[in-house]
Amino acid sequence: MSVPVEGLTPAVPGGPRRARTPATAPATAVQGLFIVIGFVIAAFFPFLAIYLKGRDLDETQIGFVIASMAVARLIFLPLWGHFADTRLGRLTVLQVGTVGAALAGLAMNRVSGMFAIAAAMFVLSIFMVSVGPNVDAIALVHLGEDNMSDYGRIRGWESLSYAAGCLVFGAILQAAGITWAMPIYAVSSVLVLGWSLTLKRDKPEDVPEHGRLGAVGAVFKEAPRFWGFLAAVLIMWTGFNAAWNFLSLKIESGGGGPFLVGVGTAMGGLVEVGVMRWSSRLHRRLGLRSVYAIGCVVYAVGFLLWGLITNPTIVAMLTVFEGVGFALLFTTSVVVVGRLLPESLYSSGHSITGMVGFGIGPILGAGIGGYVYQHAGATTLYLGASGLALLGGVVAWFALSTPQLAEPVDEPPGGAAAGGGGV
Repeated sequence: MSVPVEGLTPAVPGGPRRARTPATAPATAVQGLFIVIGFVIAAFFPFLAIYLKGRDLDETQIGFVIASMAVARLIFLPLWGHFADTRLGRLTVLQVGTVGAALAGLAMNRVSGMFAIAAAMFVLSIFMVSVGPNVDAIALVHLGEDNMSDYGRIRGWESLSYAAGCLVFGAILQAAGITWAMPIYAVSSVLVLGWSLTLKRDKPEDVPEHGRLGAVGAVFKEAPRFWGFLAAVLIMWTGFNAAWNFLSLKIESGGGGPFLVGVGTAMGGLVEVGVMRWSSRLHRRLGLRSVYAIGCVVYAVGFLLWGLITNPTIVAMLTVFEGVGFALLFTTSVVVVGRLLPESLYSSGHSITGMVGFGIGPILGAGIGGYVYQHAGATTLYLGASGLALLGGVVAWFALSTPQLAEPVDEPPGGAAAGGGGV
């Protein structure tokens, strides 16, 4: 039995009348949610390192702060996933997290010093991490099992708004000062909360059986192969976090500023849009395993070029590699979770993947990467990140070697996802 997400699945003819129906169509509600999420991401991650630099932190301290955020992800991602799948519902958890993140963002500029900033970022991350996995779970339920490879067609809307946000926010921060990054992030979070009201609440009805580890334990019981996939995720995203979190500092050290960072990341976001939309075709023609491995290779090449090239404008333009690599890896990871797990464990599966990739990964990548960047130089850092990306691709190739994940996916009846046309 599936966990129904009210407002995201069609009513059964002749079935009971619902008390209230949102005015927004289900497909539009889901697509709009991704659009507003894109502005939140654009306000935060591209400018985080130079925001922290503007708060008088050096590279090693920046790495420490980013690692502290990762610790929050490591602890709270599986907890949010458990409560979303078994207690509160995905929409409620998303809304609670959005409110908490907005309030924490508003408080960021009122603290100073490395430890105080790290503590504030830790609190912000506690709430921030509840959003992404539940948005993805809502999208997969909306698409249904036969059409989940079309996830990228919906996710592309987030990449489009991310690109626009990077460009606009970069210009604002260049003119008004980098400390405005957190207020912009808070306002963007409020937009997410407002749009989430267009979705009806989902209530867990088919709660998975689990032991002491809750829904997290149920994930590994259902899909033992998940361990191998997580190993690939850890290696790949450790390299990514070592490279990405210090890219804006490299651009700034070469003479660039927030606007150039915004232009570069906007280009990456625009590339994401096309690749996200194309990803469903790649999954069906090549299989999930091949697409994931290709994404790792793209990242490896991008990291290598970021390390070897010193011109800040060229480095900023080369963020297109990040757009291609992220689009391939992220869409594929979401579908892998959907293929390995039942619908009732979607939030937990995405939360565990995020816990490893964006929890443990930044602790290792950003924590060690900040020290390497400061003491051994950018080239050394990016060469190491490139090697990790290649290794992650190799591990993924073996971990995903089942017919379900390695073989091309059959085209579903009717082609594109139901309710997803026009995405």
